[in-house]
Amino acid sequence: ETFDTCVVRLAMAVLVRLPRVARGALVRSGATWQHGIGPRGTPRVRGASAGAGAEEESGSSRGRSMPAEMRYFDTAKILVRGGDGGNGCVAFRREKFVAHGGPAGGNGGRGGHVWIVADGSLNSLRTFRKQIHFRAKPGGHGQGSKCEGKAASDLRVNVPPGTVIKDAETMEVLAELVKHGDQAVIAKGGRGGRGNASFKSSKNKTPQLAEKGEAGQELWLELELKLVADVGIVGCPNAGKSTLLSVVSNAKPKIANYPFTTLTPNLGVCEQDFETVVFADVPGLLEGAHDGVGLGKEFLRHCERCRILLHMVDGSSKDPLGDYHAIVNELSLFSPRFGSKPTVIGFNKMDLPEAQENWEVLKAEFEKSGLPVFPLSTATGEGVVNVVRKVRDIMKELPEEDLQSIIPPTGKLGGSNYGHGKQDYEDFAIEEMLHERTWIIHGEGLERFVQMTNWQYFESVKRFQKVLDVSGLSQELQKRGIKNGDTVIIGDLEFEWDDDFSLAHMYEKWLDTERKPLGSSRWPHPV
Repeated sequence: ETFDTCVVRLAMAVLVRLPRVARGALVRSGATWQHGIGPRGTPRVRGASAGAGAEEESGSSRGRSMPAEMRYFDTAKILVRGGDGGNGCVAFRREKFVAHGGPAGGNGGRGGHVWIVADGSLNSLRTFRKQIHFRAKPGGHGQGSKCEGKAASDLRVNVPPGTVIKDAETMEVLAELVKHGDQAVIAKGGRGGRGNASFKSSKNKTPQLAEKGEAGQELWLELELKLVADVGIVGCPNAGKSTLLSVVSNAKPKIANYPFTTLTPNLGVCEQDFETVVFADVPGLLEGAHDGVGLGKEFLRHCERCRILLHMVDGSSKDPLGDYHAIVNELSLFSPRFGSKPTVIGFNKMDLPEAQENWEVLKAEFEKSGLPVFPLSTATGEGVVNVVRKVRDIMKELPEEDLQSIIPPTGKLGGSNYGHGKQDYEDFAIEEMLHERTWIIHGEGLERFVQMTNWQYFESVKRFQKVLDVSGLSQELQKRGIKNGDTVIIGDLEFEWDDDFSLAHMYEKWLDTERKPLGSSRWPHPV
């Protein structure tokens, strides 16, 4: 055998013995195996071509994704959940020389809250590209000797200023954070369950029940970023918007001589005459952007908060006036608010002969609009100072606009007994499913009470029956004709209805369900 054939056989043996991950990496790398290392006619590594083909086929089935440089994350959908409260404890003080020590079970600690915090160091929602679930930690459980559980630490989720937070299900605006440092509680943690020491009374001196911790709030959120800037630069593609931003500020956007060079919004701070103006460069628009032509109109949301619009017109275009009217029409189709914003027109590329010729012809037409028009060249910097000063003068004439954040009231957040408010057990609705002999009870107070009930203890069952009577639910179900054996559903609890409310019967049914009572539920022990 030749030397080359021996090398190929040795390589094949090594590849077969490699782990699957490493072997796949070698095949996908398309290295020397695909081109061959032996003379012409030498067989390739077995499975190399098949692996490459399979990868191409799977890639085509998934569809081609958008390039990374075009993905500007100004929207995101995340799940937030407050921490569950800790469970209460059933315990009794058993100490030498202390007769009848009494209940000593402590309360559980509250769960952590989820805060949304505006962070000025962020400028997009890219951080939510890989992580969308945010769950706060649960509170600690109560212990004996009336020791309360530890309150969990809060979870803070950072977003860029200008983020609008909506409920993904109802699309209701929950909060809007405009300034750096603004924060809002979005998902509140549950309060800790009470231990048996909290249930002590003159009628029940040795309570044998405790509550589970309250479940934390959970909801899906829609995040939408609207950049906060003073001036929004709009116009057709390749009109010189990014070049203008690079001239008036230290921003370094991508600049090239072809359309759609700018694929993501850019911010720049212009400092002139000891005054500061923030400019926002928005990707170029085309006629029909509201129908998805070009990059669409999604980036225009970043100009909604701008106080002034700077409309850049490509003076070397074949029809500069038509381009201007097309963009104005697209802005009005997106939001009528753009029609009331002060606008400055910049006739760009005056360093080119075509632009100079168009300016002499169209100067009067642009002036008919009643808007200030300035010829300029962002390539040479000619006329840029005049545009910036005009923008600054208009800002001085505008009334002071202080963007206020929308932050919901937080209420009382401290303490281990924090809850979502007093629950009204009498506020419920009954849904009848007679064909299935099922009764579904809807009511926030009853559902939360069921969720926090610890069914290990028989006293919890008696307390649940008392709540059904006090709330009027038992009487209402009997009035509607509920029968023995019908199914009743309250939240996560599902049980069969029984007209026998005697303690002996309830105890037998509970004992059948809880065959192995846990903890101190069997105290005092039978003699």
